[in-house]
Amino acid sequence: MRRVFIVQDRESALFLCPHFGDVGYTQWLHEAGRFDDEESAVETANFHCTEGFNVSSFYEYSNTVN
Repeated sequence: MRRVFIVQDRESALFLCPHFGDVGYTQWLHEAGRFDDEESAVETANFHCTEGFNVSSFYEYSNTVN
């Protein structure tokens, strides 16, 4: 399991997601971009969410098998 962070724009309620090497927006949580640390999530949100944002964290299972 690993802890990840996601960003949701307060104005549009959309999640930040990767989009062709840049940042895009999606309404679907499963498509939201995962950040490895809170600092990266906040820095990206400050640049892309002008009317405020929420950063949430949760744990997700890794898909790798050892």
